[in-house]
Amino acid sequence: MWPPDQAWRAPVGDFPPPWASAWGDDPYGLWADLTVNGITQRMRWIEPSGPEGFLMGAPQAERDAITDTDFRKRANERESEPTKTLIAEGFWLADTPCTQAIWQAVMGANPSDFKDKPDSAQRPVEQVNWEDVKKFFLRFASSPEWGCEDRLGLPTEAQWEYATRAGSRTAYWWGDDANNAMANWADDQRGTTPVKRYPANPWGLFDVHGNVWEWCADPWRQRLDAQEVKSDQGACVVRGGSWVTRPERARSAFRNGGGRGHRNRYLGFRFALRSSSHQGVEPQQGFL
Repeated sequence: MWPPDQAWRAPVGDFPPPWASAWGDDPYGLWADLTVNGITQRMRWIEPSGPEGFLMGAPQAERDAITDTDFRKRANERESEPTKTLIAEGFWLADTPCTQAIWQAVMGANPSDFKDKPDSAQRPVEQVNWEDVKKFFLRFASSPEWGCEDRLGLPTEAQWEYATRAGSRTAYWWGDDANNAMANWADDQRGTTPVKRYPANPWGLFDVHGNVWEWCADPWRQRLDAQEVKSDQGACVVRGGSWVTRPERARSAFRNGGGRGHRNRYLGFRFALRSSSHQGVEPQQGFL
């Protein structure tokens, strides 16, 4: 798929990965399916950024365009100017937030508020806190028949934004204008929606804006450009906005945090899998 001088972009020695029940490539890139107890989650290969990195954060002009005074203030408190950020290793990322079906297949129970809907299996799981998600990962790691073992985890905040942007530098992956046809957010407050109702971004990822907030691996800190500020070990980053979130808070750069014990019906997650191409190196933050 890549010429020899671009081989660093590929999951070298790890395609298909050992956990894959099916695999291939399409206009979005490489994909592999993870099947657990008859339920399948498609994973997308997110290639490393290369030495050029990507620009993480939002320019002042994007924040100035927020019309709501409170939202604009919060964005300015938490976001910084675009900064070159490297993603040194590629990784596999679920193409959707974790669904109720996948959670049920792994954990044997479903905590979601929206589990009684006719299409609930394909809606995101919610009402899961950071510690619940950790137990979900440990269940995977203790089940060698699924082939994941120590590969599974949450994406870091940088990985999440890199994957969401998919090469874009705009407020949303499709541009700077909020568009109700592209995401489930607070202009339609009837709850979560099935995970593939809205278009995928150029890397094949659905619902990176809206539907449910997504837990990330990183402890929360108020700003990324103020290294002297200590992280809050009792809270973690959440990204992406939700079905009760105004579009301004669902932008690619918007940062939010929540206590690790916090559960609500607009908070879920999307999981990642480390590539075995990098065995022998220290696992990235966020992986077991």
